[in-house]
Amino acid sequence: MNSDVKNFRNRNPFENINWNRSHRVMGCTHLHCTGDAELQGLFDDGLEFVTLSNYHPSAPWYPLREIKTDQFRVSQQGFIKNGKYFDEKISWQDVLPDEIREQLPSEAGKALFSHIPENILEAPNAEHSNFSDTTPQLHITAPGTTFTSGHFDDRADKCGLIGRGFAAGCDLPWREAFKRILDTLVIPDGGGIIINHPAWSYLRPDFICEMLDFSPEVLGLEVYNGTSRKTYADFSDPLWDAVLATGRQCYGFCAVDHLKNGAWNGRSVILTPDRSVEGCLRALRQGHFYGVIRGSGAAFEEISFSGNRLYARCNREMFFQLISKVGIAAYSSGKEFVFEFDESEREKHLFLRLTAHEFPAREKLFAQPVMLV
Repeated sequence: MNSDVKNFRNRNPFENINWNRSHRVMGCTHLHCTGDAELQGLFDDGLEFVTLSNYHPSAPWYPLREIKTDQFRVSQQGFIKNGKYFDEKISWQDVLPDEIREQLPSEAGKALFSHIPENILEAPNAEHSNFSDTTPQLHITAPGTTFTSGHFDDRADKCGLIGRGFAAGCDLPWREAFKRILDTLVIPDGGGIIINHPAWSYLRPDFICEMLDFSPEVLGLEVYNGTSRKTYADFSDPLWDAVLATGRQCYGFCAVDHLKNGAWNGRSVILTPDRSVEGCLRALRQGHFYGVIRGSGAAFEEISFSGNRLYARCNREMFFQLISKVGIAAYSSGKEFVFEFDESEREKHLFLRLTAHEFPAREKLFAQPVMLV
């Protein structure tokens, strides 16, 4: 691994965060939501930065006020046909035979979402999968990008689009797809690609490293994915630690994926000096956020790292656990956590990442790693 790759991402995400003045914005980088009542429930539960990651098609539901019923059954901007990407609008009425066209709407309906609060921030996003040269279980989200893949019928194929060359998902080699996705970033220094549910996807650490090495705009992986709980693949800590042990910085995200009975388990608390879309996207790029599972109110009030000392403080009594290359490097209970190490131990630890666990509220916080070498 050359030094350029090693320094791709922010090695000390706690540097340059003013914890007293930063806005804390609640978001989720991997969230499927296609119903009005469901979205209103998320607003009530604290969602502030909306980056919906819907698929079929994998297209940005953005801006929310302009999304209409049946919109993507009528047309979409950008598509893949016979393994080639076309950055143009396609009308499905122009593609399908008469007997199928009659089953589809000729125009979009009314606005899907009834009320979007004025203070809500939003950015484009989508979940992409089914790349042509790797496992179909590789899924990614890309907050802050406008790329579209797949189509409305790519799961059931009731209209025969797959047989007409419109393959299911993102039918491109993953490197080409990543480049095209990142070329659509709405701001150059914010947002990027996140590797979804790596434990559920059975991804190898070396392949995760290969994707991280592709670009600094590949930000990291989901350390927690709420939907994967049903297959006991919700936590990806071992994969995260294996990647960090190579010396690569890799941010860890908590995401819900699909909501179940309205439960939003898997969130990001984004720390930004200005409460804006651009501020949130830049914070994601810099690792200025931490993950939470339930959103119970437990929070990091401060995390700092300088030289050989890591300090953290929470607003409640927590059980802290510090992980490094050697495994569990330290643990303690209380509102504050301090870890100091000798300079001779820097390479032994290689990285430090902190979690804070609250009992009995079943809450857990995930800080971003600090790379020591």
